[in-house]
Amino acid sequence: MSWANMGWWMVYAFAAIALQAAFPGLDFLFPGFILLLQERRHFQTLIVGTLFLLAQEGMGSMAFGGTLLWYGLTAIAFYASSGLFQGGSLLFVFLLGSALSFVHGIIFGVLASLQGIPWEAASLLDECFFQALLTPCVWWAAFSLRRGVNHEAR
Repeated sequence: MSWANMGWWMVYAFAAIALQAAFPGLDFLFPGFILLLQERRHFQTLIVGTLFLLAQEGMGSMAFGGTLLWYGLTAIAFYASSGLFQGGSLLFVFLLGSALSFVHGIIFGVLASLQGIPWEAASLLDECFFQALLTPCVWWAAFSLRRGVNHEAR
């Protein structure tokens, strides 16, 4: 991983964390994780994905494991479906993000119930809907900015 590459992911992570503080309930690191998977650089995905996972788990109020399960299912769904669709297209990201946003709602609902954390189904459904809309938009912005860094690295 080059310095420009590491710097880009650091800036992305700081921006995503700041946006998550401004908009609680939404995961701005998730579109970056999809972008990591699309680049198919396994060492980079392991390092940056682990940092995203730890940051996301550390910021939340739930016990450890929900984000690990969600990001793990994201990786499985990405590799299982990228052969069916063009893995770098906006449509693919929209479909993947929409499906996994609602899976995230199910995971959160189950884990919140197990931990005795009160939650409202309507609010959770709203968060899932906004996450589904947010994911392709943030991914597109990150993808567009990332092309410049990848081009300079070559």
